[in-house]
Amino acid sequence: MGVACAPSAGVVSKGDRAVATSEAPSAGPVQEAVLGDYAQTEPFIFDQAVLHTIDLELPTESADALAVDPYEKVLASVVIDGIAVDDVGVRLRGKIGSFRPLTGKPKLEIDFNKFVDGRRFDGLESLSLNNSVVDCSYLKEPLAYAVLDAVGAPAARTSYTKVTVNGEDYGLYVIVETQDDRFIKANWPDGDGNLYDGKYVWYGDRDYLLLDFGEGNDEQYQLEEGESVDHADIRGVSEALATAWEQPDFYAVMGEVIDWDNMHSVWAGEQWVGQNDGYCINKNNYRVYFDPADGKADLVPWDMDYSFLRDQDWGRDWAVPYGNLARGCFADPTCAEAHRAVVADMLDTVDAMGLEERMDDYLALVGSEILADPKRECPRGDISGWHDYIAWWLDRRSDMVANHWDL
Repeated sequence: MGVACAPSAGVVSKGDRAVATSEAPSAGPVQEAVLGDYAQTEPFIFDQAVLHTIDLELPTESADALAVDPYEKVLASVVIDGIAVDDVGVRLRGKIGSFRPLTGKPKLEIDFNKFVDGRRFDGLESLSLNNSVVDCSYLKEPLAYAVLDAVGAPAARTSYTKVTVNGEDYGLYVIVETQDDRFIKANWPDGDGNLYDGKYVWYGDRDYLLLDFGEGNDEQYQLEEGESVDHADIRGVSEALATAWEQPDFYAVMGEVIDWDNMHSVWAGEQWVGQNDGYCINKNNYRVYFDPADGKADLVPWDMDYSFLRDQDWGRDWAVPYGNLARGCFADPTCAEAHRAVVADMLDTVDAMGLEERMDDYLALVGSEILADPKRECPRGDISGWHDYIAWWLDRRSDMVANHWDL
């Protein structure tokens, strides 16, 4: 079972959703229910007061297959907080920065319905496990997604887990909610729209293509959820951008095809958390959802392991972002002023979050596990310095963002 940082039990009300506050259900009679569809509950696996446990068993042929093609899902079994699930799919994740082979500390995806059609685990189709090999603090993703959620961006839920593979200790991982159909339904009243992946197209080694609107690469966006319209929705945004670029009515024209409230929230949140590998600064790590309620595009941030970094660390400038939608907005007086107002509200929201206390809670739960992680790539002596750096960021970042926007 998972290890609780602070005991809790029962179910509490959170709006119109029931939120489980207990540890995971034990194996046995409840397993059939756990493998059902908990459409209106908070999955216990995202309980941040619990250090979860995930034990993977990969047959030899599955491990061998991952060595040949790490992205093709193979047959495995898993025990999650004491609940055994057979016949799941497992693949490795990550590319240039965070990919590691199975012999190292790989990012992982566990797919519960790859080999058993329609099966869910506590309502979830899959789980994404992030390895923190480029985040010596092990804090960036939980803190960044918390900020994004607080400022109104569609943000994945997170928690911590210890992982073993075939009995070998693989150390501490961050569980990140997979952005699938359930995620969509939790963030939009009408969850039947199209979700595209805007991550870069990788050709191998250092050869890749970053995707953005208005650059002739609309067909490269990968449809993750929904029904194909031959990328007509993506092209609609690109065509509007071509029409509105540097025009006096930029804000109004683009407002017909993109949700400005969403864009401002995502970009403000990305700036606060220093997401150097997101849409604004690097045209990377984002999804696009077309909400059937209004037909407009929303951005969904993803993959926060390169957050809490200054823009100049990558030779970038938040005043001139790389993402075409953001660059066009910040160069347009009407759009820039609207964004500035959102930033001001965001700073009040973030300052009220108590992020320093949240960081302390995370470290109380996993601080010793960070140091004990046998596959940790950062030197042990650097860990405390990284935690000091994150604490400094939480204390100073609002002032830095306020100065940038002259607030």
